[in-house]
Amino acid sequence: MPIARVVLARDIRRILALPLLLGLIGLSAAGAGLLLGGMAEPAAVVAGAIVIAAAILLAFVPLSLRMEVEVGGLGLHWLGGSRHFHLARGPVTRVALTGSSAGSIRSRFPVLGWSFGRAVLRGEERIILVRLARTPNVIVVPTDAGRVAIAAASETDLLEALGAAARVQQRLDEVGGRVLAAFPEGLAALEAPSPSAGPTEEERQAEEAAARFLTGIERAQLEARLAAAREAALLAAEAERQAALEAAAAGGEAAATWPTAVARAPAASTGPSLARERRAATWSRPAWATDARVRTLGTISWALVPLGASVAAWGVTEANQALLSDGTWARLVALGLTLGGPAAALAVVAARAWWPRLTSLIAVGALASLLLTARAALP
Repeated sequence: MPIARVVLARDIRRILALPLLLGLIGLSAAGAGLLLGGMAEPAAVVAGAIVIAAAILLAFVPLSLRMEVEVGGLGLHWLGGSRHFHLARGPVTRVALTGSSAGSIRSRFPVLGWSFGRAVLRGEERIILVRLARTPNVIVVPTDAGRVAIAAASETDLLEALGAAARVQQRLDEVGGRVLAAFPEGLAALEAPSPSAGPTEEERQAEEAAARFLTGIERAQLEARLAAAREAALLAAEAERQAALEAAAAGGEAAATWPTAVARAPAASTGPSLARERRAATWSRPAWATDARVRTLGTISWALVPLGASVAAWGVTEANQALLSDGTWARLVALGLTLGGPAAALAVVAARAWWPRLTSLIAVGALASLLLTARAALP
């Protein structure tokens, strides 16, 4: 049963860099096969489709990955799969990955730009790493499958959720311990009939029902009673969990009530300040325009520059019928115009991910080269 959802830190540029590269390679291979024709056309189209499918899979797995803190465990869910870890006894530690005392983590596929799977911590300990961005720290949690290193967007929220899960599990263990102490022989002793007492009316009816076949109405009534009993058991378990959560949060709320009331009292008697008026007059960013989305839109905009130039060059050459001949020169120019746009867009994406200062230089250079190639093809 989930208690809270942990927001994982994500770097959209690093996640989408390799999928965009593979997608552009697949599109280029399919376009080259369609352009060249012959025996290589079906092989190039199939290979391009396979590469594009792999790129889509590499993009959707980290983007759909989410983590939930459950009662006594962690749950990882992604597109097409999930995995659960049970919390084990041990300290929850923070491992720094930057600075003088930084620890080293080696994942299996560092070229992806993100890590989800087995890794090696400090060259000796095998862990499970969930890191979708280059965060300075990771939180290492002990589980039954080994320690799990998590790169969360908010380490405070993660630690609070883990603390709540541990408290609920402790509460459930205490309740189970009291039940076992009250009934050492187990719950089966409660269901065992007394040797001196005879069968009750319900037991006799149950024995008679078991000795004969049930009709459709009787079977429906029996299923309804079983469903009601199951729902009652689930409601009792949920009430126990809610009571444990309220008991854990009662101390923090009681401590925060008095300072909050004291802090709110002066604010009610004072009027609007000049600073508040200035804040109301300033422009505020829309809720959807997060930093990650703005960077992603910027990358797409820069990548569309060479792609648009490639399409425009093709339109100009086709309008002037400059590539209608079957000569080698026409084929080379057509291949250059076809691959120039995707290759330049790929270079722009790589520059945005690793060398942002070179983005404009690459885009302008690709634009100039495509225009010169189109001009050379014109009569």
